[in-house]
Amino acid sequence: MKRYAFRLASVLRVRRVQEDLAKADLVAANVRVLDARAVLEERIDHYDSLLEEEDGLGAVSLEVALARRQRLNLAAAGVVRAVQSRHAAETRAEEARVRYLDAARAVSVLERLDQRRREEHRVEVDREETRAVDDLVVGRYGRGAA
Repeated sequence: MKRYAFRLASVLRVRRVQEDLAKADLVAANVRVLDARAVLEERIDHYDSLLEEEDGLGAVSLEVALARRQRLNLAAAGVVRAVQSRHAAETRAEEARVRYLDAARAVSVLERLDQRRREEHRVEVDREETRAVDDLVVGRYGRGAA
C-alpha cells in the first residue's frame, strides 16, 4: 500500500505559518500594553510629584501660581493621553489574541483531520497485511493438501 500522505498538508503548513505570525503579533501587542502601562505609571508619578510640590509651597505671585497650574494641567493631560494609549493598546492586544485563537483553532482542526486520516490509513494497511498473510496461509495449505 502507498505511504500515507495528508492531502491538505500544504494548507496545514500555511495555517501553521499564519498561527506563528498571529502569535508573534500577540506577543508584540502584549509588549505594547506593558509599555503603555509603564508610561501611564510614569505620568501618574510625575503628576503626583507636581501635586506634592504644589502643597509644599506657600503664597506665591500670580504668575508663578499660573505657571504651576499650567504645569499641572499639562501633566494631567499627559495622564489622560497615557490612559487612552493604554486602552488602545489593550484593545489591539485583545484583537490580536482573538486572531491568534482563530489561527490556532484552524490549525487544530486540520491536525485532528490529519490524525484521523492517518489512523484510517493505518487500519487499512493492517487489513491489507492481514489479507496478505491469510492469502499466504491459504496458499500454503492448498499446496500442502494437494
